[in-house]
Amino acid sequence: MPMEARTPSRVLPLVIALGLALLLSIPDGHAADKTGRRPGAGIAGLGIGDLSDAMNPGNPFNGGVDPIALPGDSRLVVFTYSRDQIFRVLSAPLKVTTIEFPDDEQIVGDPAWGENVRWDYDTDGANHLYVKPQAAGLVNTLSVNTNKRSYEFTLVSSPLGGIFYQKVRFRIPTSISAKVKARNDSRSEQADNAKATEGGDSRNVDAVAVPPDQLNFEYAISGSASFKPETAFDDGKALWLRLPAAALQSWPVALVKDGSDFVVVNQIRRGGYLVVQRLADTVVLRSGDDEVRIERGRRRVLGLF
Repeated sequence: MPMEARTPSRVLPLVIALGLALLLSIPDGHAADKTGRRPGAGIAGLGIGDLSDAMNPGNPFNGGVDPIALPGDSRLVVFTYSRDQIFRVLSAPLKVTTIEFPDDEQIVGDPAWGENVRWDYDTDGANHLYVKPQAAGLVNTLSVNTNKRSYEFTLVSSPLGGIFYQKVRFRIPTSISAKVKARNDSRSEQADNAKATEGGDSRNVDAVAVPPDQLNFEYAISGSASFKPETAFDDGKALWLRLPAAALQSWPVALVKDGSDFVVVNQIRRGGYLVVQRLADTVVLRSGDDEVRIERGRRRVLGLF
């Protein structure tokens, strides 16, 4: 009997200890997991309601770099291009957002949409893409390829009357190597022009690949502009005009008479000569309001016809 009375007092503490251990081993629904986030807390501390909010800037699915608004109108924006960026574009119902790519680029193929049932779009067949959402609170992704670059977008539809971008443009950064190449090309062109000018100062026609006795000098030159040619002749294919040294820095434009009109024709610089790559009875050189006329078949002698 004494032994049976003592047994419950020994078992009770053991039962209590086991019960506490069992309670502590049950996962707490509010405890943080190994990543430091609480279960059900969502991404970056956002709840389900936050993730469904298209305008929540903290929503990672709505993310992307924001543009710079032009002074005076926040609807006109410019992105700095990077192939490793996603561009976040704000649009709005009943509004058209124009995405303008650089002038030397053309859209290739069809834009790739996350979904295009609730989004209207069109292109001009060149470098403009037009986007319009059908409702507020929409989020979409868009990929566009041009003949030079690839662009990735996140499109967000603002509430009616909310902020939106009416026109989106891009600034393409120039790399250091491209700047160096452009500077070197410019220096090379200047050197070539200087060399050509030096060669053009001579009073001969050695630069023409035609024997001198086959050149036609039967041209009359009239006018008093500073760029009035000192000599005019043709080689059977082009008209060569030797301009004064003072005119080498600012060349006139050559026009030839075509019927009743004067049209611009191709011309090149060859040393001190302006070479008009078309023969005509009448050629006019113009620069501003100044004009010089060159007529074939009539040559002045001592200032007379």
